[in-house]
Order: sequence, then C-alpha cells, then structure tokens
Amino acid sequence: MAPNNIPIDEEVNSLLEFAYAKKGNGRSELFNTITDFLERRHTELKTNELSLMSDILEKLLNDVKTNVRQKLASRLAENKNAPVELIILLANDQIEVATPVLSMSKLLSDKELIKIIRHKSVQHQLGIASREHLSSDIAQELISIGNSKTLVTLINNHDAEIANKSLSILVEKSKNNVLIQPPLIERPDLPKEMAAKMYQWVSLSLKQSILTNFHLSEEDIDTLLNAAVEEVNNDGDSQITKEKSEVLLVNKLHKAGKLTPSFLMKCLNQGQISLFEIAFAKIVHVPQKIIRSFLYDRGAEALAVSCCAADIDQSVFLTIYKLTRKAQNIDPNLNEEETSKAFDHFKRLDKKKALATIQKWVAEATGTSIF
Repeated sequence: MAPNNIPIDEEVNSLLEFAYAKKGNGRSELFNTITDFLERRHTELKTNELSLMSDILEKLLNDVKTNVRQKLASRLAENKNAPVELIILLANDQIEVATPVLSMSKLLSDKELIKIIRHKSVQHQLGIASREHLSSDIAQELISIGNSKTLVTLINNHDAEIANKSLSILVEKSKNNVLIQPPLIERPDLPKEMAAKMYQWVSLSLKQSILTNFHLSEEDIDTLLNAAVEEVNNDGDSQITKEKSEVLLVNKLHKAGKLTPSFLMKCLNQGQISLFEIAFAKIVHVPQKIIRSFLYDRGAEALAVSCCAADIDQSVFLTIYKLTRKAQNIDPNLNEEETSKAFDHFKRLDKKKALATIQKWVAEATGTSIF
C-alpha cells in the first residue's frame, strides 16, 4: 500500500505507466493496485481521472479471479466512503461478486439500481429486492418486471417502501399468483380495502389470516367491497371511454386498410398494450374476450401461429414475445428449444394455414365458428 503523502498527480501518472506495462498475470496485480489507490484517494481525483480508472478496472475484470473480486465486494459493501465508481462496477459484476454490494451498499443510487434491474439477471433483481430502506421507485420497477421469486422477496422486505398504486398491482397479480398471497397479507402497509379484495380469491386459511391481521369481520369485508365497487362504478366512465375510443380507432384503421403489423409494433413499443390487443384481435379475427389467452396463455408456439396469421415477419417474433411478456410481468426469456419450435411454425405455416388454425382454436374455446 503506497503512502498518501505522494502528490496525487504523481501517483496517477505512476499508475498509468504501470497499467500500460502490465500484461498477462500482471493484470491481476494491476487491478489490486488500482482498487487500493481508489480506496485511499478517490476523493482527491478529478472526474476525468475517476472515469479513466473505472474504465481500466472494467477492462481488467475478466482477468481477475472471482474470489478476489468477491473479497473486494464484501469489504466495500458497507463502506460509506468507498469509491462510488468501484461500487457500481462491482454491482454489475456476476452475481457471486455483486450480491453483498447490491444488498448492502448505500452508495448505489436509485438510477443505478434501476439500470441493474433492467439489464442484469434475475439474481441481481433478488439482491436489490432484499435491500434495506428500498424506495418506492425501485419497488415499482421490480414489480413491473420481476418474477414470482423476486416479488416474494420484495413483499417480505418490510423495509421496502411500496406505494399504494404498486400494492394495488400486486393485489391484482395475486389472483393468479398464489406465491405472493401469504407475504402480501402479512405486509403492515396493505390497506384494509385491498385485503378485503384479496379475500375474494385466497384460500380458507388465508381468509382467516385477513380477518385476524386486519381485525375485520365478514360483514366488514362486505362493506369494504361494496364501497370499492361503488368507487369503480363512479370512475368507470373514463375507462369505458378509453376502451371505446381504442376500438373505434382500430375499426377506423381497419376500414382504411391501415391496420398493419407496423401499427402493432408501434403500439407495443409505446407501451399501449390494450390498443395492441384490440388491434391484434381485429387482424387475426379473434374475439377480444379470448385474444389474451392466445397471446399469453398458450406459449411461444401459439404466439408464433398468431403472428403468422397477422402476417408478422419471423424476424420480429422474439421482440413481440418479449414485449408482451414484460407487459404482463411474465418471464420474457425463451430457451433454444422453445425458440426453435416457435420458428418451425413460421417455416410450416403461411397466413392462410395460420388463420385456419386459429379458427379451430376459437371454435374450441367458444363452441362457434369465427367466420
């Protein structure tokens, strides 16, 4: 460890000379030397010097043994004076290295955490979900793209601030996700009216937990539900108007011959999922009430058939699959076998055959023909 009485410019220049000279096995030594320097003197560095050191470390990461990086991450995870640039680098490392930093470091901003949630692995999301004093913005991001395991970890983290709007989303998810029901009922910040809503679909044992935890009777549940229904009825006009306007738009575009695959992609890319579903239903001649089943419940192969029927090119199939799954908080990843099976449909089917297949599915689902 070098002394701090050496002029900062002199030590920086010395480090840069060292960096240019080191190759092969010496790169691990260089990594340790730079991390030691940053720990000691990062507050004295200019912005461009910090950036340069971070760039060098990033290039060295793959040449440094995992256990070395793990030890560094463990040492710095709770250090409030650690170099932020180094903490960010470690937080984006493989999960074995990143875990302590993701879970404990107070130096990671919400902006950096959101980047990690969006671009790193599910394991990284889990590490973030367990953080103390998690902000509502981070909770919202995890809820929007997290899988069941991540959601359970987040809900069990009572230090996490989850806004009522996000809790409401979780309550809706709990209809079809039994894993998140127990921890959600145990959250002290779950409003009574949301607990009453969950009472309609949870198991008998969880119904009893709701009555006990929230000091409610079944009469109280009825009162809360009736109030919620009345509120929905009062606010329903705006939602009905929105859906009607989307249907009118789709019908207008269809009549003008402008309801195209490019329009579907535009809807998806802009997050207009409801409009996408209505338009997709119109293009493939599927009743709106069952289009979601074709899009989300029948797997990648069924979506591939639907895309063929909509005259959507194979090249954008994976994009559609991922965007639709993310919108519903479903795992958007496909393994090689699933991808291969889905692409086989594009090879075997044309638009006419795909529409015939969908006609058969709709007939099976509704007991009627769609044409």
